[in-house]
Amino acid sequence: MTPPLQEVLREIVRVQTVLHGAGTMSNDALRAVARHASGRKVRRSVETGCGATTLLLSHLSANHTVFALDLGGSVTNVRRSPLLRQHSVSFVEGPTQRTLAQHRFCDMLQVAVIDGPHAYPFPDLEYYFLYPYLETGALLVLDDIHIRSVNNLFRFLRSDEMFHLDEVVQTTAFFTRTDAPTFDPVGDGWAQQRYNGHTLIRYGWRSMLAGVLPRPVLRFLASYRDTSRQGETNFRGAVRITSPRRGQGVADAGVVRGCASFSPGAYLWTLVRRHDVDGWWPQGDGPIPVADGCWSAQVRFGGPGDAGFRFEIAAVLVTPTVNDAWLEWVQNVKSTGLFPPVQLPVAHHIVAECFQTVRKVGAGRSR
Repeated sequence: MTPPLQEVLREIVRVQTVLHGAGTMSNDALRAVARHASGRKVRRSVETGCGATTLLLSHLSANHTVFALDLGGSVTNVRRSPLLRQHSVSFVEGPTQRTLAQHRFCDMLQVAVIDGPHAYPFPDLEYYFLYPYLETGALLVLDDIHIRSVNNLFRFLRSDEMFHLDEVVQTTAFFTRTDAPTFDPVGDGWAQQRYNGHTLIRYGWRSMLAGVLPRPVLRFLASYRDTSRQGETNFRGAVRITSPRRGQGVADAGVVRGCASFSPGAYLWTLVRRHDVDGWWPQGDGPIPVADGCWSAQVRFGGPGDAGFRFEIAAVLVTPTVNDAWLEWVQNVKSTGLFPPVQLPVAHHIVAECFQTVRKVGAGRSR
């Protein structure tokens, strides 16, 4: 980065809070934009939204196009700023939902910043109109990934073969366009996208397993929601998870420990699920033995792609009916290689239960 650009960047950081009334990119993210873009020969760049990044890219790009509404006076303030290189920037004012669709791109892009309207599905819509024009090696910047509608796009890009995630700076993600073929913008081919490599088992497992598992097993798995069933009521017990602690970081696999006491005939199981998945996965080959009131169980917390998610651990004392069903589930997993989720039993089949939430930090790491 040349000294003049460093000086310009310092001035942009100093004035950026008065440019845009609807929020600004963090100072660290602005510096990252300068670092990533200055290492490229930027002939053409595009930005949705307007603010400090517009001033910065006017110094980094030979031809920068801004698609934005004048919300909070952002376009007016940027146009008036002495830090703007007027000759290198053109403004297309109006809602990007319309202006991007109507715009004709004649050349490929080396930098694109998506920071326009954040309501769903508008970030995805902006991506749709921009991605076919990103050349190999181009920089794609996605701001405000802490907003769920934007995070949906972030998660897709993170898994798509057309992009490599370079870094995340606070709430701004930086991607590089790979040399993978451009996905057909007027086709379908959803199964070719890595993001769609695995369908959501919590919705499709019944149809996927139809004809694989015996019908009695499928009926039993579905019957957990039937609260009219009569359960055993003569069992007493208590269970507690002592390790890991709430919020503790965990790796792909680990040991869960706890204490339990219960009357004969009840069974202790541990189950795990990612917090945003509707279903649980029994751990181990069967119920957990308890010695002198203590127990431990080896469990798995998803795979490498689940890093950053919260996971829930359940330690559940169940009746013989549920124990038999889960043992049958274990045997079917071994024989079919398929492991559909189960639901926790209705209350009259639970003797006692305890839950703990942990945070997946990545393979081979825990703290």
